Amino acid sequence: MWAKTDKTHTNRPRLRLWAVLVWLIVWQLAAMLLGEEIILSSPISVLKRLGELILTADFWQRVLFSSIRIMSGMLLGALMGLLFGMLAYFVRPVRELMAPLVSVIRAIPVVSFTLLALYWLNAEALGGFISLLICFPVFYTNTLAGMNAADEKLLEMCDVFQLGLRARLRGVYLPALLPHLCAAAEVSVGLSWKSGTAAEYIALPAKAIGRKLYNAKVYLLSAELMSWTLTIVLLNSLFGFAVVRLLRLAARKWGDVE
Repeated sequence: MWAKTDKTHTNRPRLRLWAVLVWLIVWQLAAMLLGEEIILSSPISVLKRLGELILTADFWQRVLFSSIRIMSGMLLGALMGLLFGMLAYFVRPVRELMAPLVSVIRAIPVVSFTLLALYWLNAEALGGFISLLICFPVFYTNTLAGMNAADEKLLEMCDVFQLGLRARLRGVYLPALLPHLCAAAEVSVGLSWKSGTAAEYIALPAKAIGRKLYNAKVYLLSAELMSWTLTIVLLNSLFGFAVVRLLRLAARKWGDVE
């Protein structure tokens, strides 16, 4: 018999400890069978190296440097996507004007954007700019979808009582919009860290995490490379939880997201 599925989590399976342990064991066995630390470091070696890195000031400086730029870019992209999405909903020419731009941003690879942006920006600002660029279309399209999902009967009632735009936004559009913003945030945080650190890897800002990824690759430091990769995964999870949690708290206040 099939196990019951929680409808509120069908799109995102919960992370189970036993499943994580199984894959850690598989990783450890693969590293032992291969027997080449340069090619595949064991999880024990990676965690040991990560523990050594955490004790250094350089580690925290790089975490802070990348976090500020990548998350600032993501938040600015979210704000721009929200504002332009709402404007496009109310003004059809804006929606038609934005359609080609959004399609181009989605189609062009991150590496192409990064190389082009190097002509305009310094290396330190590149991670944030790429995060902004990647997150903008996600929030733009989700904002449009959320606005279009607003209850037409409620909008008709607003017309009958001659309610202004502020009341419509607060009472009708916002409850419809918040679930879509939650989905956009959940996707965007991951995309921000992937694209932002990839941009750092190419641009090589001196104080960024991407620079350490590059150095570890050049000097064949597999355990260090995987330690920094694990750091990125943990930062992604931490910021993703925080951002989505805040949005879900806001959505619960309006009664649309559990």
